[in-house]
Amino acid sequence: MPALIERIVIGYGSESGNARGLTQRLLRLPCLQPYELAVQDLNALKLDSLTPRDLLIIVCSSFGDGEPPGNADCFMDQLNEFASLIDQPYAIFGLGDTAYPTFCGYSKLLDATLLQKQAEPWINRVDADTDFESFFDTWCATLEAVLKGDRRAGSTLNLQVTAYGEKATWPARVISRTRLNGTAPYAWQVRLDIEGSGIKYRAGDNLYVLAHNDEQLLVQVGEWFGRDDARTLLADKELRQLSKSMLRDIAKVSQHETLKGLLKVSNRKELEAYLYGRDLLDVLDDFCEPDQLSVEDLVEWLPDVLPRAYSIASHDNPGYVDLCIREVAYDMAGRSRTGTATGHLVGPHPEARVFVRSNPPFHLPRQVEHPVIMIGTGTGIAPLIALLEQIEQQNSPAQSCLIFGDRRRASDFLYQSRLEKWQASGVLDTLVTAFSRDGESRYYVQDAMLEHGAYLWALLDQGAHLYVCGNKSNLERAIDAALVNIAMTFGHLSEEVAQTFVADLASTHRVHKELY
Repeated sequence: MPALIERIVIGYGSESGNARGLTQRLLRLPCLQPYELAVQDLNALKLDSLTPRDLLIIVCSSFGDGEPPGNADCFMDQLNEFASLIDQPYAIFGLGDTAYPTFCGYSKLLDATLLQKQAEPWINRVDADTDFESFFDTWCATLEAVLKGDRRAGSTLNLQVTAYGEKATWPARVISRTRLNGTAPYAWQVRLDIEGSGIKYRAGDNLYVLAHNDEQLLVQVGEWFGRDDARTLLADKELRQLSKSMLRDIAKVSQHETLKGLLKVSNRKELEAYLYGRDLLDVLDDFCEPDQLSVEDLVEWLPDVLPRAYSIASHDNPGYVDLCIREVAYDMAGRSRTGTATGHLVGPHPEARVFVRSNPPFHLPRQVEHPVIMIGTGTGIAPLIALLEQIEQQNSPAQSCLIFGDRRRASDFLYQSRLEKWQASGVLDTLVTAFSRDGESRYYVQDAMLEHGAYLWALLDQGAHLYVCGNKSNLERAIDAALVNIAMTFGHLSEEVAQTFVADLASTHRVHKELY
């Protein structure tokens, strides 16, 4: 087999630099060194210079909705002009983002066109998401095997991320629901089955849940209209997160002065306060009469059910994904309410429609070398549990500190046994807790930060990164203020210099926030 190939020609198409970087790594592979190597961007590559003794390797990204990179946009025109590329060996490593509908659109088009021209794929096309490192490592090993004569390694390779999204979700079976605390509102770990889905994720990523509307709410809306078919017509419409444009449509037909007043720009806070905890039926009850609008009007005005995002509480498992969620259940205006997604996940439903989105700003490096400070409150511990799983799997020697806050130690110490086990085994070096209701005065994570300020300052001085997750309104400013205070007290910086130090932590990407 090696004698059949005399030269390896690598063409790359790169918009952000990832494909170009992978090309440089390819050139350093030991298995490529015996061959004559040529590398160019795809626009500069001349197809008429290729022979069947050249292995054409294409490393190319797609950006936007499957568009070619700027240094590869003319290559397809050249390819289309060729009548035939019979027996031309090739392999394609495609890069894309599943956030876009036409995932890896350009590299898929290249593959389809080469096949049409009778070129011969020596390795099945790879469709890699933004988290492409493991795919690239596997592909390089496969390339080495193929060059050594194992053609089956290339023909059996299957590295193609499925582009799940709102229009193409995975029906994940609920494997287990485990209550994590002793008092309401309850926190739950929900484990979902993704075996066979092809979904890849890592610590820091987000899972989106596309839940069904509450059946009782649909029935009640149907009763308000006096129409049995309302339940079916509105089943997939968003009934909880109400947009201002939809409210304007209702105000136009109802002419209700209170609603029109709430929609004024100057009354933004009043509108937010009114909508908090309310749903479509509340708006209909408060501002409309059934003869002022129809179910068909609502079908036109309402968007489809919006996906709910959750931080993933596990790391890189092909069989399951864990969530840590807070149950939403309350009474208002004589009705019992549950969260659209949380009610679905902790209720009797056997499965949930899901998809994953990569979240690089909250990722740890593949090999963690700097100290890691993690700060989380309540179910904000979810992605921090995933980060600790990654640290454990990597057997990382880096120092790690977790500061966790909730209401009471006895009832709200989420993942206590697991955290203490990690601490005993050395995965977690320092565990600090802040239970706000246990003492005579309130004690929060920012207070715990100040109490352990000397230790935290030492970690920051060693290049520590901070990962913060929790409620935005309660956490963001408090954490920043605590960091400034620590820099002043233990770093002996002036207030102005301390504020600059904290700002620099953010600008140099040493602070990673997942706030909701």
